[in-house]
Amino acid sequence: MFGIKDPLRTNVLARLTLNLHKDNERLQANAVRRLHRQAEEDIRSALAPFGYYNPEINSSLTRKKDGWHAEYIIAQGPPVLVSEVSVELAGAGRDEPALIAATADFPVKVGDILNQEVYEQGKKKLVNVAFGEGFLDAALPERALRINRENNTAAVRLVLDTGNRYLFGETASSQQILRRELLEKYLPYKAGDPYSPAKLFELQSILYRTDYFSRVAVRGQLDRAAGHTIPVDIDLTAPERLNKYSFGLGYATDTGARGKIDWTNRLFNSYGHKANATLQLAERENTISFLYQMPILKDPRYYNMVNSLAYQDKTWDDTTTQLFTTGIGLEYAGPLYKFGTGLELRDEIYDVGETSGDSTLLVPSLNIGFILADDILDTQDGLQASVGFLGGVDGVVSDVDFLQTTLSGKSVISPFKDWRLIGRGTLGLTLVDSIDSLPPSLRYYTGGDTSIRGYSYKSIGTRDSSGAVIGGRYLVVGSIEAERVVYKNWSLATFWDGGTATDDLSLNFFQGAGAGIRFRLPFGQIRFDVASAITEEDTPFRVHLTVGGDL
Repeated sequence: MFGIKDPLRTNVLARLTLNLHKDNERLQANAVRRLHRQAEEDIRSALAPFGYYNPEINSSLTRKKDGWHAEYIIAQGPPVLVSEVSVELAGAGRDEPALIAATADFPVKVGDILNQEVYEQGKKKLVNVAFGEGFLDAALPERALRINRENNTAAVRLVLDTGNRYLFGETASSQQILRRELLEKYLPYKAGDPYSPAKLFELQSILYRTDYFSRVAVRGQLDRAAGHTIPVDIDLTAPERLNKYSFGLGYATDTGARGKIDWTNRLFNSYGHKANATLQLAERENTISFLYQMPILKDPRYYNMVNSLAYQDKTWDDTTTQLFTTGIGLEYAGPLYKFGTGLELRDEIYDVGETSGDSTLLVPSLNIGFILADDILDTQDGLQASVGFLGGVDGVVSDVDFLQTTLSGKSVISPFKDWRLIGRGTLGLTLVDSIDSLPPSLRYYTGGDTSIRGYSYKSIGTRDSSGAVIGGRYLVVGSIEAERVVYKNWSLATFWDGGTATDDLSLNFFQGAGAGIRFRLPFGQIRFDVASAITEEDTPFRVHLTVGGDL
């Protein structure tokens, strides 16, 4: 076959009956000749959807020793051009902005080469937009595609009759799992809004995400429509087990070997409260925590009140700290932005180098952040940023005046196939008379798996007279990493990290560089890195192992 290219050639081969039977060993000579005579009609029908109605076709059929040989030389000819497009609205929705915009965006334009597939898709989209706006009786009573083969022109005329608009009626559910006033707050519509099947799918997705139910079915009862008002039924099934338990073992170079036990109650009561408790035991960090989460009726999809209680025992280098916290916070976790504010009571007993202390603080906090990503766990392109503020006032429970802000961000871009560039950075500032006034948990340190590789965990910071790292008031950390997929879920990476944690404004950066292996899992990556502290004498090497998502 000569004279045409894809996609025309592919469509011709798919329509050419002789080609479809070429491997049929039982095909007789008469049948071959008959199919060859039919070939011109097959070719014309294959070219017509792309706007070519007057092709020139030269064909030949010969019989040779190795079988039949059919040859087709095709000149596709001049295309049919669209000379007129008329798309009109009728019915109750003729003045609806969404439908007016849909008619204006009809994909077939004057001057286009006629493509019947695009024309059919445009018709379907018009009707679907009408359905989405509540016009369930929408139809195209007038639809005409007139083709003038002599002039190679085509005229399109469509009339979309929307009919009457349907509205949401009352939403009912016989469930006894949640209080009715809470369930109603999850509805993405209210009675009297234009009926939209998409809203029903959205509601089903929202209810599944709450984790309150094992089964969710949302149905618009069209057969019970009163006039043009459609009631909605929600059928919900409670999970067989409200309590979930998980156990895990792991290792990270910052914490050492660790074990974890986690308990979650996904529906503590009919108010939608949830509870979670976690116990983690590790070589250098032990934690026990309890969270009690309550949805807020303003918008329970995204707003929660969280009560927390935790104890943490950590050890690194010349520092040991025992921290008890209790707090209350308001959290907003939307599709894009995250926001949190809270009040926390902290009591910390610590030893840092040559000093010891016992600190009590009442700490208000504010955190704002966002994530833009194609996939949180397996990110090809994404950006994450956050800023946090916290502080204390001497005499208001706290024993020190301070204000601290931390700005952090991370980006992932994929400039080429199988390549990713990953950048991250953190800036921190603490306003306080002396760093010795703050407990270790509120001082800035760096070094370790997720900051500057090549250095041990929290080994970079201001030092006291004994040489012990005691942290600092300022933090600057940056990193750039290049990653290349080498085989399926395996990839290689090379990186540079730099920064410091200091008690003054001198930016004497510590630097680490190295390479690593990555293995992709459903919950993120396992990262094995070997890094050198290149600004240290003899450039010592250190191994780092981490597990987690990209953002």
